[in-house]
Amino acid sequence: MDYLHALSLELGVNIETKPFVWATALEKLSEGETDLCDMFESPERAKKYLFTKPIYNLRGTVAVLRNSNINDLKDIEGKKIALQKGDYTNEYFNQNYKDVKIVFVNDLSEALNLLINNKVEVVAGDEPVLLYFINKMKLSGYVEILETPLYEKPVVFAVPKSNPELVFILNKGIEKINQKNVLEKIQQKWFGLSTTIIIRKDLNSRLKNYILLLILFFAIIVSFLGLLNYSLKKEVEIRTKEIEDGKNQLKTIIDGIEQMLFVVDEDLSIKEGNKRFKEYVLSNFSFSNFDNIKLCDALSLFCKKNCDSCIFMAAINEPVKNHEIKIGDYIYLLNTYFLKENLDKKKILFIIDDITLRRLNEIQLLQANKMMAVGQLAAGVAHEIRNPLGIIRTYSYILEQSIFNKEIFEKALEEINKAVQRADRIVNNLLNFSRISGENYEFVNLEKFIRDILEVLYTYIKRNNINVEITNETKHDYLTNPDSLNHILTNIIKNALDAMSDKGGKISIAIKEADNGFKVYVKDTGKGIKKEHMEHIFNPFFTTKSPGKGTGLGLFITYTEIKKLNGSINIKSEENIGTEVEIFIPAKGREIKNGI
Repeated sequence: MDYLHALSLELGVNIETKPFVWATALEKLSEGETDLCDMFESPERAKKYLFTKPIYNLRGTVAVLRNSNINDLKDIEGKKIALQKGDYTNEYFNQNYKDVKIVFVNDLSEALNLLINNKVEVVAGDEPVLLYFINKMKLSGYVEILETPLYEKPVVFAVPKSNPELVFILNKGIEKINQKNVLEKIQQKWFGLSTTIIIRKDLNSRLKNYILLLILFFAIIVSFLGLLNYSLKKEVEIRTKEIEDGKNQLKTIIDGIEQMLFVVDEDLSIKEGNKRFKEYVLSNFSFSNFDNIKLCDALSLFCKKNCDSCIFMAAINEPVKNHEIKIGDYIYLLNTYFLKENLDKKKILFIIDDITLRRLNEIQLLQANKMMAVGQLAAGVAHEIRNPLGIIRTYSYILEQSIFNKEIFEKALEEINKAVQRADRIVNNLLNFSRISGENYEFVNLEKFIRDILEVLYTYIKRNNINVEITNETKHDYLTNPDSLNHILTNIIKNALDAMSDKGGKISIAIKEADNGFKVYVKDTGKGIKKEHMEHIFNPFFTTKSPGKGTGLGLFITYTEIKKLNGSINIKSEENIGTEVEIFIPAKGREIKNGI
C-alpha cells in the first residue's frame, strides 16, 4: 500500500486499491477489471500479462511444525504441502518437486490452520505474508520457518497485455522511487525480514559497467604497480645504504664510548661487544675471536667462581642497577638491560664502567671539604683545648704549693686527669672528623655519636647562644659506616648552626627507629631557605653563605654519602621560620645498646 501510495505521488494520478484473494486478483487482472497487480514474473504468466521493471526482491519460504522431522528443503519431497491458489509457489513446486501432494487453499491463514491440525506437513508462500500470519495467529511457538529459502526473485507489476502504454508509465515512476530510496524506508516501517528488499537494476547494463570498470581498474593497478615496483626498488637501495651508513655510524659511536658494552644470551655466551670491551678482554686473556666465548671466561676477574652468588647469573633474571664491583685497586659500576627478542630467546646488554678515578676524586673532594670545615673549627677547638690546659696549669701550681697536703694533692690530680681526658676527647673527635672516609662498618650508638659531634662544635654553639636538645627513641646500636655518618651529621648540624649565627635559637635533634635502619631529624629555628633556592640546594658549589664561609659542597657531599648508604634525605624549610632535615639510613644490623 505504501509503495502504491508513493507511486501515485510520483505519477500524479490516484491509484485505487482493492483487496482480493490471490486467485481472484489474478482473474480480475486477466479480465481487465483491474489495471495492475504485483507478482513474480514467470513464463506461464507472461502469456497473459506484461511486466514492469523489478520493484523489490521477495523470498519464498517454507513453514513447518517445530517438532517435525523436516529440517531442510530436501526433506519436503514426498510430503503434503498447502499452497495458495494461483501463487507462484504452484509453478515452483511443479517444476522442482516431483513427489509432493499439494493442497490448494484460498490464503495462507487457512494453510497454517491445516498445518497445526496435522492435515498438511508443509506450508509454502511469500516470506512477509507467512511471517504476518504466524505472528497474527500467535503460532511462533508452534511453527518455524526453514532457514534456507525456496527462492528469491524480483517482484514486478503485471498489467494486461491490452494496456502496454501503462508499463512505460509505471517504469518511469519506479525509477523515480528507486532514486529516492523510498523502498528502504517502507521496509524499515513494515518488514522484519531476514533479507533486505532491494531494487534490482538492469543486471546486464550494470554487469557491463562493472566489467569495464574492472578492466580499467586492473590496467591502472598494473601500471601503478610497475611504477611502484621501480620506485620501491630505488627507495630500497637508498634506504639500505642509509641503514648501512647509520649502522657504521652507530658502531663508531659505541666503539668510542669509554664504558665496556657487550651483549650476552641467557647462557652468558657473548654475542657482541664494543671496542673498549674487546681491548680489555684481549689485554688480559688470549682469544682469537669472540664466537661463543662465555662471559665468565672473558671476565674471569669479575667471577666469584660461585654461580649461586654470581652477579652475572643474577642479571639473567632481573636487571642490575648501579652495582659496584671492586677488583684489586679498581672499582667498576655494573648496569644491565634486557633487549627485546623473540619469546624463546633472551639477550642482555651489560654496561661496565671503570669508576676508580671518580671514586678517588669523590674521596679527595670529601676530604678537602672536611679540611675546610676543620679550618673553620680550629679557633673553637683551640679555645676548647686552652680550657683544660689552663686547668692543668692551675692545679700544677696548687700541687707545688700543697705537696704535703694529701687531700689537696689527690683533688688536683683528679682535676688534671679530667682536663687531659677532655682535651684528648676533643682532639680525637676532630681527628675522627678529618680522617679519610673508609668502607668499614661498625656498631654505632647514635646518641653518643651525635654528642661527640656537638662537643667539637661546642664553642660555636656557646658563642652564638644556641640551645641543642636531643631526644632518643631508639633501643639499639646500628651497624653502619661511621665515617660517612660523621660527615653527614656534621654537615647537617653545622648548616643548622650557621642558620642561627646571627640571633641564636634552638636545634632539636630526634633519633627514631625505622624499618631496616634509623632516622635522624634535625630541626632549627634559623632563617630558613628561600623557595627559589630549594631546588638547587644539592647542586655542587651552590651556596648562599658569605664568601669564605661556605664552599657549596656540604649538602652535595652529604647527599652523595647518603645515597652511597642507600639512604634518603628530605628537607622542609620556611623562610624566617626554620628548617627541618630528615635522613633515613639503612643499617646492615643492630644490637641492644649498652648505654652512652
